[in-house]
Amino acid sequence: MLRDVLTGGRQGMSRETVFKAAATVLGAIAGAAVVDGFLREPFQLDVTRLTIASPWLPTGFDGLKIVQLSDLHLHHISRAYRTAIDVIRRERPHLVVITGDLVDRSEETSACLAFLAELRAAAGAPVVVVPGNWDHRAFPTKRSIAAWHERLQAETGIRVLANQNVVLRRGGDRMWLVGTDDPYFGHADLDASFKGVPDTAFALVLTHAPEAFEELAERPAARLVLAGHTHGGQVRLPFVGAVRVPSRYGTRFARGLFKLGDTFFYVNAGMGMSHLPIRFLCRPELTVLTLKKPVAVARSV
Repeated sequence: MLRDVLTGGRQGMSRETVFKAAATVLGAIAGAAVVDGFLREPFQLDVTRLTIASPWLPTGFDGLKIVQLSDLHLHHISRAYRTAIDVIRRERPHLVVITGDLVDRSEETSACLAFLAELRAAAGAPVVVVPGNWDHRAFPTKRSIAAWHERLQAETGIRVLANQNVVLRRGGDRMWLVGTDDPYFGHADLDASFKGVPDTAFALVLTHAPEAFEELAERPAARLVLAGHTHGGQVRLPFVGAVRVPSRYGTRFARGLFKLGDTFFYVNAGMGMSHLPIRFLCRPELTVLTLKKPVAVARSV
């Protein structure tokens, strides 16, 4: 009996030790995750490189290099934003695009304007932005957001496209650059955005959120669509992925490359953060996309 008591005591102590050790390990993991999510990842930058091959790409645009940023939510220019400017300077792209959510509040525009002016100078190429839902929150009236866009263009030399399109010319060929207003809050007008764009054209479409992906896939000219908004989920878990994405599609288009019909879609994970200043397993992203015509393979007879 005494042996049973002693044995049970040793087992109890063993279980207690195991529980304490497990709690210590879990606490350490949680602490490391907090440090990583709040203090490390938001200041780092992932550079994603993609080549998009499309048979509809005009020959003159073969090799066109595009850099995409999204969701700046800029309060101050941190190390990740400095790194982005350095990458853009090295890459020497033909075009830089920013797919919405430049600012959170109307009184916090100075850092954004300074960053965009520096980015424009570093790029040495056209820079185009489209509005996002947070831009409309910061400037909630038509007059206020129009004034913001005018100021943005005047002070930085960056072009704003909101339900508009422009023609790009290169090597004697034409390509359309289409920019929608924010679809998340319902400001996108696809008919206005594609006005004058031939169905047979190659259109690069910039839109803030994935909300209009299925409608855009039905537009014959929409060959490549770039979006953001999701922040990649901002917090991702191993084996689970994005915990939550503010989209009618849920986590379906959280981040990365997709294809619907003949249209490619890319969702950038964004630079900034909203609601909570955390990124976990989802660092800020800069995307370098190169457009190519498919290589014809000769068939033997």
